Amino acid sequence: MERGKEKFELEVVVDTNIIISALIPKYSKLRGVLLSGRIHAYAPEYLLKELDKFWNIILIKAQKKGVGRSYVEFVKEELLSKVIFEPENFYLPGIERAYDICKKFDEKDTPFIALSMLLRIPILTNDKGIIKNAGAYRVLSIEELFRLVEYG
Repeated sequence: MERGKEKFELEVVVDTNIIISALIPKYSKLRGVLLSGRIHAYAPEYLLKELDKFWNIILIKAQKKGVGRSYVEFVKEELLSKVIFEPENFYLPGIERAYDICKKFDEKDTPFIALSMLLRIPILTNDKGIIKNAGAYRVLSIEELFRLVEYG
């Protein structure tokens, strides 16, 4: 088989910032990768609460970049349809350990860390706190994702 023609698939936990980064610009390489079917994305249901909490801010930022509300809402539905959301009771067994890790940098990241450790797959993020404290869990940055997809 020719290089680049193999079927490449990757499993990751996505954090809220990844979804927001894929939502706001009119054209997004990240969005393209997430929607390509080559990524199996997981997230705690907590991500949906965070999106709701920051939705008005997301819309304002998108509008400043010339992206209208209806387009952002359409893209949101497309992106979220590609994510497998896990309820808290699914990753609850790892929540204490994840909290002990996250209290050093951001307790709100606990559900993402717990899910990543439970599934034994990396978190796709550019969050400096999550990246810096990796060890018990793995991390994949957006730049690393692009390299993997390009050469995978």
